[in-house]
Amino acid sequence: MMAETNDKTAHSLSINPEPNSISLLNGKRYGGRYAFDTNQRYSIPQATWDAIKDTPAAFEKLVQWYVNDHYTNQLPRILELERYYQADNNIHYWLSNKKSHRADNRISSALARYITNIQVGYEFGTPLTFGYQNKDDDTDTGEGPMQALDDFNQTNDEPYHEKIMGKNLANAGRAYELLYVADGSKDPRVTAIDPNSTFVVWSTDVEPVELFAVRYYVVKVADETNYQVEVYTDKNIYHFTAGEEPNSDWILTDTEEHFFQQVPLTEYSLNEERVGAWETKLDEIDAYDQALSEMANSQEDFSNSMLMINGKVANNSGKSEQKLGPDGQPVYIDNVSGGYTNESTTNGKSNAPVMVEKVLDSNTNVLYLRPYVQKNPNGSPTIVPTSAAYLTKSLNASEWQIYINQLLSDIHKDTNTPDTTDQNFAANASGVAMAYKLWGSDQEMAMSETLYQRGIRRRLRLLMTYWSYLKNNDVTITDENNPADNVTITFTPNLPKNNQETMTLIQGLNQTGKFSAETLRNLAEPITGVPADQEKQQVDDESGDQDERTTNMIAAAQAKLQNVNGVGDSVDNGQEGAPEDSPTGQTGQGEQSDDQ
Repeated sequence: MMAETNDKTAHSLSINPEPNSISLLNGKRYGGRYAFDTNQRYSIPQATWDAIKDTPAAFEKLVQWYVNDHYTNQLPRILELERYYQADNNIHYWLSNKKSHRADNRISSALARYITNIQVGYEFGTPLTFGYQNKDDDTDTGEGPMQALDDFNQTNDEPYHEKIMGKNLANAGRAYELLYVADGSKDPRVTAIDPNSTFVVWSTDVEPVELFAVRYYVVKVADETNYQVEVYTDKNIYHFTAGEEPNSDWILTDTEEHFFQQVPLTEYSLNEERVGAWETKLDEIDAYDQALSEMANSQEDFSNSMLMINGKVANNSGKSEQKLGPDGQPVYIDNVSGGYTNESTTNGKSNAPVMVEKVLDSNTNVLYLRPYVQKNPNGSPTIVPTSAAYLTKSLNASEWQIYINQLLSDIHKDTNTPDTTDQNFAANASGVAMAYKLWGSDQEMAMSETLYQRGIRRRLRLLMTYWSYLKNNDVTITDENNPADNVTITFTPNLPKNNQETMTLIQGLNQTGKFSAETLRNLAEPITGVPADQEKQQVDDESGDQDERTTNMIAAAQAKLQNVNGVGDSVDNGQEGAPEDSPTGQTGQGEQSDDQ
């Protein structure tokens, strides 16, 4: 998600740097790539906020200061990271100082996009699983809250939402989501908000809480450009309009109440430092881009290399040939007038042909050289041998490849991102081997999962609060119990599938007789592609159909037997009245067997 604007000039602090403006690797660096102010977490004491939140002038002044600081200090970093995700790396703006006749290729890699997509797919490629467990009350099944949550997740395409959040986290180290209620509806919705236009201000408590959140974006209609600012508190949403810059005069245009009882905009962090998945490897990504670009430059420069010549270039062959006129006819010297003529004789006397030195054909791509004679100070001549060759240098491709591979290896290693093009990665796809290969990714996921669950848990509390407020469902919040605290969240890594290994595992577990059919169906779901609950329903339907067919077959057999014995519609189990040609009790045995 990029800047929410249709104005190309807006939010351009880093999105469109000037060409030849960035010192890549040959410039001096002092400190890190980004200053402290570019990624700090905003916080103020709770008491300070309580004192001014109901005072419009002070409230507006405080929020405006934070917006201006975010726009000036934090926005450039986020926009630069978003550029890298789109493969618009700094190599495109490299201040190389190359001369105009030299090759200047700018090859940008998509390593940032690759790392983000791999990590998002690994963590969120398999949808999250939500369950319910109240450890303090076994009778609490959570049917009402879970039904409301299932409907919410389905309406909002929750699996896709998590992927967008994961992408923003991997790119910028932070992500934001907004809970809202659309006009004319009572159903809550959730959407991801671009990190470049959003921030949260926290309290300074040991356990910080969100005091307020801000979303600001630029809107351009025709020639009019202005900023829209939305401020979210625990009770209200304030809408402001500013000028062409976010620090211009604000006008409060609307105030509306929400019923989430907390700030409805939630901040997620990838890690405690809020650093993106590949942000620490930007220097090596730049080095990789520069290596590829310079390799291409060398190839291009060598293809257009200078020709060095020793000796004199011959313009003619040293042989003579008869001159031809403009009409292509041979030229002669008239023996009478002394002028030129095309006639070979005049007055019966032969005319002398005009001879010229034969000129070499320059279109043959052949260079004719003659030795250069250099006179020495004593007058003796020195003959310089002829030669012609292009000025080139040997390109050691193997050493270049070693350098590039080392950069790639470091990037993959330090970001704990597997290189799927590595032959060693695909050589052994067993579960154990894959677990070892993805062990580093699991460590990254362990930290991010913990922080992500905090965000989801806050989302659930806000939702339960809202549903409890509506009082039109089975969600109830008490001082002792919030259903959100009983919801379980399970992350399942999206691993490469080894169906044969999974089937062997299912068969082994089934043979033990100690695992439920539901557990086995859950294991088989990735193979069959059929959800476990749907598979159970299909099995139950087929079982019901089979029972009905069996009942019908038994009834048909009984009726046929009765007709053969001549009993009719009624069955008499006693011997009295039994057919004489039928063994006593035979029919009764058959009926007893059917009853069993």
